[in-house]
Amino acid sequence: MEQKMVYAGAGSTSFEQARKDLLHLANLEIKTERVRRATTRNGKARLALTRLLEQAFLEKTIPEQLRGGPADQEAPPIAAVMCDGGRYQRFDRGEAKPESGSFWRESRVACLLSMTAASYGNDPGSDLPDFLKDVSIAKKLAEIGQVQGENPVAQKQTDQDQDSPWERGEMLSKEVVASSRNWKEFGSQVASQAWYRGFGKATHKVFVSDGSSAIEELQAAWFSDYTSVLDIMHALSYSLAAARAIHSDRDTAWQCYQQFATWIWRGEVDQVIASLAEHQQQLGEPPADASESDPREIVRRSRVYYSNHRSRMNYPLYREKGYPLTSSIMESTVKQVSRRVKGTEKFWSSEGGEAVLQLRGDYLSTSDPMVAHWKRAIAAANGFRTYRLSA
Repeated sequence: MEQKMVYAGAGSTSFEQARKDLLHLANLEIKTERVRRATTRNGKARLALTRLLEQAFLEKTIPEQLRGGPADQEAPPIAAVMCDGGRYQRFDRGEAKPESGSFWRESRVACLLSMTAASYGNDPGSDLPDFLKDVSIAKKLAEIGQVQGENPVAQKQTDQDQDSPWERGEMLSKEVVASSRNWKEFGSQVASQAWYRGFGKATHKVFVSDGSSAIEELQAAWFSDYTSVLDIMHALSYSLAAARAIHSDRDTAWQCYQQFATWIWRGEVDQVIASLAEHQQQLGEPPADASESDPREIVRRSRVYYSNHRSRMNYPLYREKGYPLTSSIMESTVKQVSRRVKGTEKFWSSEGGEAVLQLRGDYLSTSDPMVAHWKRAIAAANGFRTYRLSA
């Protein structure tokens, strides 16, 4: 019965909803507080084990951390790591209200993907896919980059339009790591979990991100030997923003975006940077007090973004090797985690929030770490001592 309580407590939108789910789906009448206690208790137990495994990982040499792994764990054909952040409210009883007046804190989430290799020998698609040229993508890019301006009118999509615009390897497994720790501490936690999944032994290792400085620092510290890939959708969102800043006419701006996107798809980032530099010269440099919506500032920001990330935008090579080009699965995973912990009416203690984040990641992982957890719990309850801990 405890397994059902914890599953509901970690997966439902609230402990009260978990109580209702248990009543209507499993015919179990259990008080909300009992569900909360069982969930928190088991979440803490899982945290204790992951911290123990993390400490064992940190005691290894750096070469072993980067390229090693458990002897009984096979290396995936492609090991891909992605990170992002979510939001939740935290308040510990007895503590003063934050100076900011807000209880909102950032949660950290990572995906560890094992994928099949999909090498084509040559770039499988040198032409910009219709998916990225069609005006239907404008709304998505505008949302990613918070781009201002009117989106073009999209045509109704067919089922074929919904297919992936490029070939990629098949996902074999997905491990999810969720925590309230800061990015520096979260980095060692993610690296530890990747090591136990055999990622260090993989021939092809990829780290995909949106280019944020915190995540880049995490990669530099713990995944320095991974091929760094800038999420192409984030890269294209800067192209759309720059195109709209340069051209006030909607159709002309879309044509400009398509040219930028074509260059980016072909890995010709220097062409984009040079073109933006020309437009910057025509528009002029933004003043020090320029607003974020100032066209001059938008063009400048896009040019700097591409200059900083040009080494991570070799998309023809990534397609040739079958590497993932986007972190869209990361975005959907953050939503799945946030569904449990985020809400204006939800306030978590430090311990309770961390315990539920741990369990949420466990239940979203395809390796089902909770199966091993319950086996250990049953063995302990039966009076047996477990001599081996497994992730």
